[in-house]
Amino acid sequence: MRVFVSGSFRSATRDPELCRKFVEALGREIVKQGHVLLNGCRSELDASIAGAANQWLKENGRNPKKQIISYYPRDQEAVHNFGWIGQSALPDWEMKHAELRFPEQIEKAQLAIFIGGSEGTFGARNWVYWARKPVMGVPRFGGSGETIYQQELTRRNQKSPLAAADYERLNAVKSRMPWYAKDIVNLGELLVTPRAVFSVSSFKPEYDPVYTSFRRVGKKFGFDVIRTDKNHTSERILPRIESEIRHSAFVIADLSDVSRNVYYEVGFAMGLKKEIIFTAKRGTVLPFDVIDVPVLWWTTQAELQTKLSARVKAIKKARE
Repeated sequence: MRVFVSGSFRSATRDPELCRKFVEALGREIVKQGHVLLNGCRSELDASIAGAANQWLKENGRNPKKQIISYYPRDQEAVHNFGWIGQSALPDWEMKHAELRFPEQIEKAQLAIFIGGSEGTFGARNWVYWARKPVMGVPRFGGSGETIYQQELTRRNQKSPLAAADYERLNAVKSRMPWYAKDIVNLGELLVTPRAVFSVSSFKPEYDPVYTSFRRVGKKFGFDVIRTDKNHTSERILPRIESEIRHSAFVIADLSDVSRNVYYEVGFAMGLKKEIIFTAKRGTVLPFDVIDVPVLWWTTQAELQTKLSARVKAIKKARE
């Protein structure tokens, strides 16, 4: 995972000294978990988080140039020399270019975390929104990070209380900053690659082995495969289906049996541009609407699990 961290100590209005400890803990935790820290290389916070990450990497025999990547604007000087540093191709990082291009650290990022900060932090957040990357605001220390957290929490509540409940973990009060940093990185992983995978298949009993195969393959790669009729809850079914598809890592759909629920759920997932793995029992005649989609054809469950494993492994690797 490639994590862009932005903000400023100057606008961290609550517990400023604790904020510094948190930023250092966050830098260490990002690289400790094998992720890449992306950096704007122009503020004291940038230098602090990169410095802590650099120290941890050196102490543990890792190459900082592979896990700390920073860019700085042409009209400024780099504020630190940790890891790999490049000069941005953009003359500045304002949204006033004839060709819309993102600052490199935002273009490369899979997740953005904002701490403290003021107007400049909102500017970076706007770039991230435009680039359609997941956003996390840290509310603990005030400033723009708190405002961004509240805005994102409201947006998530409007879409799904389930997603908002996960996001609200950012507001947990922790006395030890390494624990708080670890919680935030773990939550970021869920935002970038959710663990839930939505399964679409016929509810007829003869297709239960297909769902079992989906679950086994998912578990092997760290995913929890869910199916509508296996989720025992009193919630209304249609909103729950739509919410689960919307917040899934990807969708696995078996087209062996034509049914309304299968094609409704597939259509909704396609409308959201979700990545879908299609499977079907060999000999199935597909409707015209999906006749041209790539399908994993299977005869036995062993064959299905082998083929599905290869696809899920490729998806997971591409998102790391």
